[in-house]
Amino acid sequence: MSDEIRPSDASAADADWDAISRVIAGESDAVESAAVAHWLAAHPEDAALAAIVKARANRAATQSMVSVDTERALSAVRSRMMDSPSLTVSRGGAAQSSVAKPAAAVRRWRGPVLAVAAALTAMVGIAQWRGGTASVEQVYVTTVGQRDSVTLPDGSTVVLAPGSRLTVASGFKSGNRDVTLEGAAFFEVKHDGAHPFVVHSRGAEIRDIGTAFSVKTDVNGRVSVAVTHGIVALRDTTSGSAAPVELHAGDRGVLQAGAVAVARGTVTDEDMAWTRGQLAYRDAPLAEVQADVRRWYGIELQVVDAVLAQRTLTASFRSDSAAQVIRVIALALGAEVVQRGDTILLQPQGPGSTPNP
Repeated sequence: MSDEIRPSDASAADADWDAISRVIAGESDAVESAAVAHWLAAHPEDAALAAIVKARANRAATQSMVSVDTERALSAVRSRMMDSPSLTVSRGGAAQSSVAKPAAAVRRWRGPVLAVAAALTAMVGIAQWRGGTASVEQVYVTTVGQRDSVTLPDGSTVVLAPGSRLTVASGFKSGNRDVTLEGAAFFEVKHDGAHPFVVHSRGAEIRDIGTAFSVKTDVNGRVSVAVTHGIVALRDTTSGSAAPVELHAGDRGVLQAGAVAVARGTVTDEDMAWTRGQLAYRDAPLAEVQADVRRWYGIELQVVDAVLAQRTLTASFRSDSAAQVIRVIALALGAEVVQRGDTILLQPQGPGSTPNP
């Protein structure tokens, strides 16, 4: 199911409806689909709800327009859902629970509210793409610790990292295949020579030439593009005269301060590990690590020493708690940790440093 980062000391159990919705929409991989099937087989009530949502979505697919006050309805539903965090079924099939209200309290509202939420999500998505609203831009947002997958009308797919925002341009269905990204995402693009697929992100323009690639922004304003196959053209849009730089499979391009730096043949499977719920770094700059910690854990990681800020990190994390991640980062960098609410300060070890609380 979903790879949301959740506390490990909880007692309540509930389904991961984001993952179930992806399965209903046909956007899950084999691992997630199997996890969902396992959960539903063991929870008949949730399976019944999922069946109702799927039936409503199928009926909505036959309509050319759905009349729903989506903004008001979804806002109300999501706010109620956020009041009671739920269990997430891990990709390995095990359950990771989080702090929640008593089961009886959750059960009173969970069924009807989640049924409405999932049904609205399914029907609204179908209406937006198949109905008469193709001229309206679509926005997809993930919260801290939550990934999502999106299938675009042209068949391209996007895996959206936690704490990210993808805006799909108006007229996308008509061939204006422009999207704007803040955060990180992996794109598997259906090539169309007559209608190029273009990603805009912080002054960078990434133009597909038939490929799959990831785009990540960091706290220093850098935009990093890693190509797994095919070719992309990376260009700085803040300078009208800048020529695009071609990146081929295995290449990494980093745009910062109007200049593109290219490292040929350095991209490995680790660069895409985050799409599977794992954070993996190989000599990664701290600005990238800081951005990921914010997106995955909701923690502001600050480096208060200029020398320390220039160090790089080699490490990997999967289903680790926020505390464990911070400990490993600090040990790898030889830093002391000072916590102030949701802000973590890293400072050099030695005399005068503040002890770890």
